[in-house]
Amino acid sequence: MTDRFSLDKTTAWMPCHTEIGPYCGGTWKGLMQNLDYIQGMNFDAIWISPVTAQLPQYTKDGRSYAGYWQQDLYTLNPQFGSLQDFHNLITAVHERGMLFMLDIVTNHMAYNSYTGDGAPDIDYTVMNPFNDQKYYHSHCDIDYSGENLTSLEECWLGSDYVPLPDLRTEDDDVQQMFGDWIEGMVANYSVDGLRIDAGVNVQPDFFTGFVKRAGIFATAEVYHKDDSVACQWEKTVGSVLNYPLYWPITSAFQDGGDFGDLTDMIESERKNFQDTTILGTFSENQDIPRFANATSDLARAKNVATYVLMSDGIPIIYQGQEQHLSGGTNPFTNREPLWETGYNVFAPLYQHIAALNTLRQHAMSLDKDYTTSQSSILHQDAGTLIMAKGSKGSQVITVFTNGGDDAEDGTWNLDVSDLGYKSGSDLTEVLTCVNYTISNDGSVSFPMSGGEPRILYPAPALSRSSLCGEGGKMFNEKITNQTVTMTTYTTSIGSSATVVVASATIPIGSGEQTDPAAATTSSIAVPRLATPSWMGPITAFALLVASGMGASLLAR
Repeated sequence: MTDRFSLDKTTAWMPCHTEIGPYCGGTWKGLMQNLDYIQGMNFDAIWISPVTAQLPQYTKDGRSYAGYWQQDLYTLNPQFGSLQDFHNLITAVHERGMLFMLDIVTNHMAYNSYTGDGAPDIDYTVMNPFNDQKYYHSHCDIDYSGENLTSLEECWLGSDYVPLPDLRTEDDDVQQMFGDWIEGMVANYSVDGLRIDAGVNVQPDFFTGFVKRAGIFATAEVYHKDDSVACQWEKTVGSVLNYPLYWPITSAFQDGGDFGDLTDMIESERKNFQDTTILGTFSENQDIPRFANATSDLARAKNVATYVLMSDGIPIIYQGQEQHLSGGTNPFTNREPLWETGYNVFAPLYQHIAALNTLRQHAMSLDKDYTTSQSSILHQDAGTLIMAKGSKGSQVITVFTNGGDDAEDGTWNLDVSDLGYKSGSDLTEVLTCVNYTISNDGSVSFPMSGGEPRILYPAPALSRSSLCGEGGKMFNEKITNQTVTMTTYTTSIGSSATVVVASATIPIGSGEQTDPAAATTSSIAVPRLATPSWMGPITAFALLVASGMGASLLAR
């Protein structure tokens, strides 16, 4: 979310009262200045907020900071920066070998109804290019149950104060105008992919021609629990955000959760969708409560992040998830300014995500079928789910648990005889860097503790991964430094707490480690960097562990 990701470094820090829905000051320039933070977790794509010009007024519902209250498709939102700032951001993303995904809206435009009367007082001439009432459906209140698709597709989103007039996307002239616009956007800004907002509110067949005109990858937001309904949009868009799986994911990992509903949905989706490996897998975004809003348990949060990154589909992490933020949606406190975290690369989830991305990218480099293969379920009960993904003999085996921080320790004895592994060979548990030998009966035993997930991978295959001291390229070659901010508190000034913020820029260099013996006990092999004077050895070590690699999508 552009407005909440980063201030320009020349802008003074300011508090942001997210509960009233203001613009907080994040810009494209600020985002560009903090790409190292994203690639420190080595995501290879970013998705940013819609860039079109928005409803400009203050309203009873707040302001248009999220980017979904558009009024002019052909003008950029000046709140986010200049045309040159936007070009510079895209250029910087591409220079790092990353992909740029643009969020767009095809369902509606927006209007500020000062009187709170909704549709009656709309002046359609302020909309561009859809500047006449003929381009819109007649007003009707939407049925949010999801059972009436006609209502979802033709009635209006929004409120009485900010109605969102619903476009007649079934009409040829509207389709032509949208096609002309998206062709220009892709060509003029070198866009690599599209996230389509409110896809479920547009009839599926609109997207056949629209995506063809765009000529790039697209995924649609289909906010619906029923996979037999959501799959209709996959057929015409090519991909959808996997909402039918979102609810079972987040439910399974909460206190009292059960993996049964999750595995049931996995099997159902494989019957209804054409290809589940192209769906967007997530556990948080800007429209739903954060996982930590339901539970502050860090072990559960690690398990959820592990599922998103290591299961089937395109993994998507929403900004702030790596900082274990906990906002809700009534009001939208889940859209926290990320700068208030100090971009803490020491955060446990930041480091965890970096390690997972490293493994995922390495597995993809060795197994051409890794991303397109469907995971197999090796075991499932109420509290444990074990899955294997990849080609036979090189699978990533992931063990998920929902026991949380207070889970009892124990030992698993897992039969891997059908996975192509030989007895006597070693599997490395990647998060602790401990090897476990497969016994003569084809089983492997490993401990579970603290409610943490476990990931097993063939020990020889870790060579040159940068994991567990195996050497190899650890940092993306485009990253040269990372500015780290630490916040401490003191009561030495005026007998009241005073916040002291310290920053240091850490030179990273090539990140090449060739001597496995030089590795630390961390889960990621690290080069030897100078420790800043304000950092102790523990925090320096954490910084190095955080800098991993991966291939997935970060929603911004």
